[in-house]
Amino acid sequence: MRARPACFAAALPPNLVWRSYQGGSVLRRFRALPDPGDNHFPEDWLASTVQARNGAHAQHPREGLSRVGPAAGGRFLADLLEEQPVHWLGGALAQRPPGERPRVLWKLLDSSVRLQVQAHPTAAFARQRLNVNAGKTECWYILGTRGPAHVYLGFQRPPTRQAWADMIRHQRVEDILACFDPIPVQPGDCFAVPSGTPHAIGAGVFMLELQEPTDWVVRCETTNAGLTLPPEACFMGLDLDACLEVFDYRALPVPEVRRRLQQVPHTVNTAGGAQEEELIGAAYHEYFRLHRLRGSGNAAWPGNELMLLLVLNGRGTLSSGADSALVEAGQTWLLPACVSHWEWLGAGADWEVLLARLPVVPKP
Repeated sequence: MRARPACFAAALPPNLVWRSYQGGSVLRRFRALPDPGDNHFPEDWLASTVQARNGAHAQHPREGLSRVGPAAGGRFLADLLEEQPVHWLGGALAQRPPGERPRVLWKLLDSSVRLQVQAHPTAAFARQRLNVNAGKTECWYILGTRGPAHVYLGFQRPPTRQAWADMIRHQRVEDILACFDPIPVQPGDCFAVPSGTPHAIGAGVFMLELQEPTDWVVRCETTNAGLTLPPEACFMGLDLDACLEVFDYRALPVPEVRRRLQQVPHTVNTAGGAQEEELIGAAYHEYFRLHRLRGSGNAAWPGNELMLLLVLNGRGTLSSGADSALVEAGQTWLLPACVSHWEWLGAGADWEVLLARLPVVPKP
């Protein structure tokens, strides 16, 4: 029988994952890793119970699944949640059948090139065509940019379904991009991206990405950064006609993107020289939640749930009351539900952290 884990935060080592586009140099510098320059490892799946769908490019059989603790000897998070659900998820979630407990995909993404135009399936499509229970609604929190940067989000000039099929089939990339207006982004911006929404992340964007826990995607462009993918890698193993059902063909003007999808921070607590803001609105809490804390003093927040702590700037002491650890920018820690109350003891200088939380799970 394994020893009961200590009831305190656990460090999350880097978990770089192969992707079809290039980037990663900004991410590696943030994480204090050796930087060979931009390559095909532009994402760090910080907390992931999801296996990457990389086909022939897979680096190892469980690529994408994150470890908790030392990089080489740490246990897979997916295994820990199954074996120690009360410790990590709390009693209420632990009482659910294993298949109904929450899974996670919280990661860093750093693009040096524009990603392929793509869309993710809805939960209904995923159940019907892919035999999985989750779609892929996601959220982008912009951490930094390499100069002026843009994203593409929703059709500003929607094509007909047949015209979209022809653009993809004949790889008319200029026509594909003509359906969108580039939307400027800057650090601190936060966007929800509902499943089915056509989108692309532009070059030079470094973000925290919270997602429904799957790796399903329809890619509209077969070639990116000199790499050409086979159709099965672009179309989830289906044919193009089936994948056309994934896309939301409604017009979404840029002002509507800003009004409907860009999230407005909401202050929930101000005390001790620190401010806590809720970054994602309640309409998306069934998928993910995200808070930002920053200041120069101390801060505190309730526990009793699984959280990801990402330190953006500065340093401080993370304390559960019984245990503590010095943490600093670039580090990520997994906070278990067995701790009822957390404290951040600032070191006197400005600091900033993000707290990713599990979605709000409906009562059975």
